Amino acid sequence: MKKTLRWLDVNFEAILMVLFFSLMILLVTVQVVLRFIFKTGFSWGEEVARLLFVWMSFSSFGYLTRGSRHVRVGFFRELFPVRTQKAILILCDVLFLVFSAGGLRAMVQLCSDAWRFQDMLTAVPWNYNALYLAGMLGFFMMVVRNIQILVWKFRHWGDDLERFVNYDGDYYENNRICFEPKVKDVLELAEKEAEELLEKGE
Repeated sequence: MKKTLRWLDVNFEAILMVLFFSLMILLVTVQVVLRFIFKTGFSWGEEVARLLFVWMSFSSFGYLTRGSRHVRVGFFRELFPVRTQKAILILCDVLFLVFSAGGLRAMVQLCSDAWRFQDMLTAVPWNYNALYLAGMLGFFMMVVRNIQILVWKFRHWGDDLERFVNYDGDYYENNRICFEPKVKDVLELAEKEAEELLEKGE
């Protein structure tokens, strides 16, 4: 069970993104071929493709949050000592968690209203929750990943700033996505060796 949860921790959002992206590309390709070669097509193709794009986008929220990949400006923070920088980063993460929780609450309300009033999509006979649930998933994963980040930072308060920030999740154990090519390891090893040689002045 623990091994499964650890695997999902690394791969969950990445697999969803690849799945939705692949389905979207497949559907759009089939639609283009049908439209321009056979002069026909699915009446629902464009709307379902848009839905897949929305699901792919919201699936990326947790993935980006887990690796602290969201956009931030560090110029002001870097003017302070390391301990103050760490405190600022934790404060930013707490504020981001509040924002994520607010977004999740709004999406839950939106899903509830769509179900209560039976709002339907235009081209397919689906409730609007086929769209809104993507947002609920995205904000839920942001909340989960924000909590993970805060736990990490409190546990690694005494470490150097790079490990404390853990940008791109580099310091997580077993952080390889299941379909990630192994050539990345070779490139990272070569990059580290090059940096060591530069430090030695060779």
